[in-house]
Amino acid sequence: MSAVLWPVTARIVTALNTANGTGEHEAAMRLMKVVEEAGEASAAYIGMTGQNPRKGTTHTRADVADELCDVIIAATVALHAFTTTPPAVLDAKLHAVARRLDTAAPHPATDTETAGGETPQEWPTPSEAYADAPHPRDEFDWLISQAHLGKRDREWWLRRAAVVDRRSAFIPPDHHLRDEQALELAHFLIELDGATVTGDPRAYVRQQYAAWRQQEQQRPRTAA
Repeated sequence: MSAVLWPVTARIVTALNTANGTGEHEAAMRLMKVVEEAGEASAAYIGMTGQNPRKGTTHTRADVADELCDVIIAATVALHAFTTTPPAVLDAKLHAVARRLDTAAPHPATDTETAGGETPQEWPTPSEAYADAPHPRDEFDWLISQAHLGKRDREWWLRRAAVVDRRSAFIPPDHHLRDEQALELAHFLIELDGATVTGDPRAYVRQQYAAWRQQEQQRPRTAA
């Protein structure tokens, strides 16, 4: 995926928000823009095939490709109106599609899918899951440093979901935006793992983070 997709579409969103606002009507208009661009891609394809005998061949394959790019950009812009973390939502969708292509891949056990039919494990509370977690500022510094290196593996997404969930869990409940982001990151991690979770998705983040921290603490340290 192009590295400039999200920065450029974020600029488009900012410009549109400034000019048109962010109400429900504007969100609907951005959805309709996706349909409009899809129609233009279809028209370009008809022109490429010369389907209209009166007009003949009016477009090329490059024209169709260009119009399809406009569809992608319009959809990405519209996505910003329905989530605060568009990249994570799209990544989660792509991972879900990839898993459907590999139906033989096993799914990790969860509260509703436990290995060997064992009794489901209870979800840890935020205090239990994050009892020995590093300071959030240190975690954000690590996340930023890894992102700059292009390293966004499963550990990166787990730690990001955990630190956002932790900050959301221990602040007043009126911080709806952070709560929403924590929930979206939890959904992303569940999609990434191919897990089936009922109840609060953020509980899955806490369970997985606690398990990861325990493994990290038991891992032998290499002498400097």
